[in-house]
Amino acid sequence: MDAAADTLFDLIAEVEQAKRVFTTVIHTEYLRREETSDRVERWSWDDKTGVVRNWRASRTLDRGAGRITFRHENPPAGLDSVTGEWTFKPLSADRTTVELRHDFQAADQQAGERLDRGAATQLAQLARFAADLERIREYEVSYEVELLIPASADELYDYFSDAARWPERIPHCLSVRLSEDVAPAQVVEMDVQVPSGAVHTTKQARICFPGEKVVWRQLAGLPPLDDALFGYMSFTPTEGGVLARAGSTELLKPRAVAKRGWEAQEAKDHVAEVRGGRNLDALNSAAEYLARKAAR
Repeated sequence: MDAAADTLFDLIAEVEQAKRVFTTVIHTEYLRREETSDRVERWSWDDKTGVVRNWRASRTLDRGAGRITFRHENPPAGLDSVTGEWTFKPLSADRTTVELRHDFQAADQQAGERLDRGAATQLAQLARFAADLERIREYEVSYEVELLIPASADELYDYFSDAARWPERIPHCLSVRLSEDVAPAQVVEMDVQVPSGAVHTTKQARICFPGEKVVWRQLAGLPPLDDALFGYMSFTPTEGGVLARAGSTELLKPRAVAKRGWEAQEAKDHVAEVRGGRNLDALNSAAEYLARKAAR
């Protein structure tokens, strides 16, 4: 791969990078984190089955040896056990051989084959991401809005997690189709009206943490400027109510930005203003709804 071994090691070791590197990752969390070991959890979208999958793994990180070993605590269906390792062998200052190896016991041969195909896909996506890392970072934009709302965290969580009722609650949402096959995951397909007045169909996978937060990744219907779009809503009890935050990260497409005649910073400022404003509209809609509910 066309990147330094340390850079590639970090992209795998820091699990929060997975949403950027791998196109199906919805959310990651550390369950335990130490300097040379951790426990991590990840939720990903499975294109083949159309469901959200979850896995937890214990990992050992050895930067000096260029190795990350892991053991799945909840192997995928059809696999009795899964262990493996990433290895990073420098060829030069900016060239590295990367290997992802799995050892598994399979009750279902097809499950093992799916694991092998998934490993090949991860290696290919890591190679593409790392080769263009500087430009990707130049065109990445993150933004957050917040609003203090006189309500409880549970009330706000219920408002945003009850996606079936969004058309009557969120101004730009016209209709919703919702599936909840595996808690706490939701898949939400919705028709939304953008500022120009046009109607777009989008699809999100969401992971819901009751009373705390909702995290999401857009799977389809990405904005024209975007290669990737993901974000969160969080609800923090505080004096006077709940501090609600809505944040998003977008990886913009340089060619699409250039077609608009913009520089990278102009494009980032534009999407942060427009879509950050829409996020604030959603928080305001929650505040107004809960105020009306309290007044009844």
